[in-house]
Amino acid sequence: DAAFAMIADNFLKIEPGLASGGEVQAAWGIMRNIANGAFIIMFLAIIISQLTGFGISNYGIKKMLPRLIIAAILVNLSIYICQIAVDLSNILGYGLRAGLGGIGDGISAANSVLKSGQGGETWGGIALTVLAGATAAVLALAVLIGALVSGLVVMVTIAALLIARKALIVILIVISPLAFVAFLLPNTEKFFSKWRSTFVGLLMVFPIV
Repeated sequence: DAAFAMIADNFLKIEPGLASGGEVQAAWGIMRNIANGAFIIMFLAIIISQLTGFGISNYGIKKMLPRLIIAAILVNLSIYICQIAVDLSNILGYGLRAGLGGIGDGISAANSVLKSGQGGETWGGIALTVLAGATAAVLALAVLIGALVSGLVVMVTIAALLIARKALIVILIVISPLAFVAFLLPNTEKFFSKWRSTFVGLLMVFPIV
């Protein structure tokens, strides 16, 4: 429980300041302005096509216009959408842990009641338990040092990856306006799909752990 709390509070939880801090807001604002500039160019291309009859066909305009409007709205709301997703990840992570912990506590309580009704153990049973424990300790001693070193390396590696995860989530929030612009065209929609799957996957690390 203590280990989970330490990992969750320091590595898994995305602090609200990371998703909505002043620096993140400023960087996101730059990306949003670039995205809005792309929308202005697209709208101008549509208008010129309508006036001259060259460029985008009427069918293409009718197909693109709804996506263009939706993407323009999502671009300007993208940071709030990302903040909601971050909050849901934190709520789901802590909520799952509380739910599973409650199940475990119920099993432990039932087991304690069952043991209390079984009476005391015999001296022979206690002796066998001590002997088994001593044997296991001797056998475990041979691999204990190697296991501790390996465990330390694994813990440091995991900590570094989880810190990198936080940084990557912030980067994905900052570039979210460009991701929603990529949603517009069939040729660039794959970049939006990649952004979305990466962002959701990184947020789902907390509930999965």
